[in-house]
Amino acid sequence: MGRPAEQLDNRVQIKQLRNHHRSMARDIIAMGEVRNKDLARIYNMLPPQISIIVNSPVFIAELARLESMVEENIADVREDIRLLVPRAKQVITEELYKENDDPDKPMPLAERKMRLSTAFDILDRDSGKKKHTESAGASVHFHSHQELHLTKNMSTEDLQRDIFDILSKDTD
Repeated sequence: MGRPAEQLDNRVQIKQLRNHHRSMARDIIAMGEVRNKDLARIYNMLPPQISIIVNSPVFIAELARLESMVEENIADVREDIRLLVPRAKQVITEELYKENDDPDKPMPLAERKMRLSTAFDILDRDSGKKKHTESAGASVHFHSHQELHLTKNMSTEDLQRDIFDILSKDTD
C-alpha cells in the first residue's frame, strides 16, 4: 500500500481530514478490503495520492473510530432483536388464533404476509444467536426439520397445538 507515513516528507502527509477523506474511510469500512486503485478510480485521484491518504496517521485513526462505531451498532442491533422477540411471538399468536380479525376491517393478505415474514425473521435471528451460546438441542429453530407434521390428516386445532408446543419449548 505504499510507503509508511513515517518515511514520507512532512509536507506530503495530510494534517487534517477533509470530507472526501472521511468518505474514503466510510467506503473502506463498508466495502471491506478495497484496493488503492479502486479508491483512485472512485475519487478521481492517482493511486499514489490514495496511498499517502490511507497511510496517514489521522486517516488510520479515523478508520479505527469508524470500526469501533460499527461494532457498537452491531451490539445495539442484537439488543433490539432481543427486545422484538415478544412482539414477534404475539404476531404469530394473533395470526394463528385470528385474534386481530375485525369483520369490519380485515387485514389485507399482503400486510399479513409481511407481518408474519418479519416475525419469523426476528425469531430466526434470535434463535440463530442462541445456537452459539446454548447447546444445539436446547435452542429452537423454527425451520427445523426434526419434526415432520403430516398436516393432511391433522385438524387446524391439532396443528395449532403442535406449533404452540414447539414455541413453548423455546421459553423453557
